[in-house]
Amino acid sequence: MTPAWHEEAIARHHDRKAFDCGDQDLNNFLRHSARQSHDRGGAKTFLAIGDSDGSILGFYSVAPAELAYARTPEVVRRGLAKHAVPGFRLARLAVHVDVQKKGLGGQLLLAAGRRCLRTAAEVGGVVLLIDAKSPPAASWYAGFGAVALEDAPLTLMLPLETIEISLRAAEKL
Repeated sequence: MTPAWHEEAIARHHDRKAFDCGDQDLNNFLRHSARQSHDRGGAKTFLAIGDSDGSILGFYSVAPAELAYARTPEVVRRGLAKHAVPGFRLARLAVHVDVQKKGLGGQLLLAAGRRCLRTAAEVGGVVLLIDAKSPPAASWYAGFGAVALEDAPLTLMLPLETIEISLRAAEKL
């Protein structure tokens, strides 16, 4: 069962050193780079904070992005001008080893999607680009409807429309 959690933007007071997702690169990003990037206008990082103890259960980082029109699958680019397709990039998503395989990753993906949908309503955007860190991670994202780009199998594309449908079905929008 997924532990109860709430979302907070990364801040100095969060205990990032205690976080371990099992991937040293992701741990190091959270510990050493995420807050600085967030504070300086780079990728924004949001944390899943456990309601019971205030620990970091997981996180995701998002930033504005675009995808070349020619690289965009037809289903997404249909009806758009033949210019770069606007969207967002899910640069990182990780879950603490103690709560992996309990649904938190999917909840974080939807939380990131909800944030992107709200922003897209103001500034535009039709796609969430995902930088998977490994083939198994890419397969996990594909389970949510993400499609790998033909020329970059670890870069996946998830239409914001797909995220919106999932959020409405879960009554989270």
